[in-house]
Amino acid sequence: MKKISHYALASAFLMLSVHAQAQNALGTHVRGTNDPMFTAQEMLGRPTDTSITVNASATKNLDVYYEYGTKSGVYTGKTAVTPFRANEGVNVLIDKLKQNTQYFYRMRYREAGATTPFVARAEHSFYTQRAVGSTYSFVVTYDDHLDDNADDETFKQTMKNMAAEKPDFYISLGDNFFTDKLNPVTAEGVEDRVQLLRSYYNLFNHSTSMFFALGGHEGENPGRLNGTPNNLAVWDTNFRKKYIPNPEPNGFYTSTGKPEPFMGLRQSNYAWTWGDALFIVLDPYWNKSVPPEKGSGDWGMTLGREQYDWLKKTLETSKAKYKFVFAHSLIGGQRTSGGGNRGGVEGVQFLEMGGKNYDGTWAWDEMRPGWPKPIHNILADNKATIYFKGHDHTYVKQELDGVIYQTGPQPSASNTELNDRAKIYNYSQGVILGGTGYTRVTVSPDNVKVEYVETWLPNKETATRKNGMVVDSYTLKPIN
Repeated sequence: MKKISHYALASAFLMLSVHAQAQNALGTHVRGTNDPMFTAQEMLGRPTDTSITVNASATKNLDVYYEYGTKSGVYTGKTAVTPFRANEGVNVLIDKLKQNTQYFYRMRYREAGATTPFVARAEHSFYTQRAVGSTYSFVVTYDDHLDDNADDETFKQTMKNMAAEKPDFYISLGDNFFTDKLNPVTAEGVEDRVQLLRSYYNLFNHSTSMFFALGGHEGENPGRLNGTPNNLAVWDTNFRKKYIPNPEPNGFYTSTGKPEPFMGLRQSNYAWTWGDALFIVLDPYWNKSVPPEKGSGDWGMTLGREQYDWLKKTLETSKAKYKFVFAHSLIGGQRTSGGGNRGGVEGVQFLEMGGKNYDGTWAWDEMRPGWPKPIHNILADNKATIYFKGHDHTYVKQELDGVIYQTGPQPSASNTELNDRAKIYNYSQGVILGGTGYTRVTVSPDNVKVEYVETWLPNKETATRKNGMVVDSYTLKPIN
């Protein structure tokens, strides 16, 4: 595809090419599946020390249960039979499990009211919360969306590469659904987009729990609310929740926020511990400044005081060796010709992230009166290990005051020569690479190892460029 300006054809692409992909995928009952009974296959989410949630959606009314055990093919427990109504997303909790244990499970189903034997689907597996001192891995992608620079086969290959890793979980850093670019925006179109992205996750989230961090292109912004359930913010939230079971506060996960009209709890920010690491996922798109705070203009993006205080307390009270924070972008960043909230450490000094206006003057006390300190200072003071972020579609690893700022590539990119993105977004230091793929993070008691794993289709491989190759890696010691 000929290279074009940033998102110049995004709306047209979504109306024609991507919408057609969605219809094709849904018309064949989800890309990658050979079972026409399901529009969404098994997806794991909300893992805890004693439970996990399995999400799925069927094309017919079904009766479903899951059987599970600690040995492959030997199922010593099963859930109650759960009715699946056609085209609903259904979450089933598997609980009363052992901590730090691998489980094998499979779905069994039959049409509602039938007396025929239950059909068994393929066996999958998962881990409950890892114990302190364990070694495990997780994977991260950045900007999953299918846009004018996307390639279907590349995205599927990235998913397959990650599946081969057998990580404990997968964290996706937003701008997945791209629903704010639909023209016109309709409930049907939003669900098509969510189902389309979910069809790729079907390739491996049956055995790897998914955590989703919101991006700006999800359109979940209160400015889109209109007092009714018929708007992008409500549609995107509800369809996201229908197909991706993000955590809610339950004693294992902590969070902020209250039930919203037409949406309930939005499941958009949350924190948990796993082995020796703390994980914090942020949502900078829903909250607004409350007077005497000032949020007009450049300072419009904010965590909001409640989420800010929760972040601060979570970091301060954690005894974890490693502390990871995930957000789609900086909560501030730079304003560039390629848009706002851009860059890495070069933009950390600005707005809510660092406290300064774009002209370099200190504005924190005026714009966030009563707030203790900017977000970066909280991260540095509490020895945050890595701040993972997307938004800029290129791999950049940087460090500031002991905090690693890790930006990642688009996992579906067809044009992999995107070092110009770093220049456009004002990156001037660190390790800067093009390409497409994901980051693999291995956590052990002794260190954290981060690796940039590239995706290459067979027709793009060369003697020195292979699918699954690691093109950058670094190791970090514990913070305590």
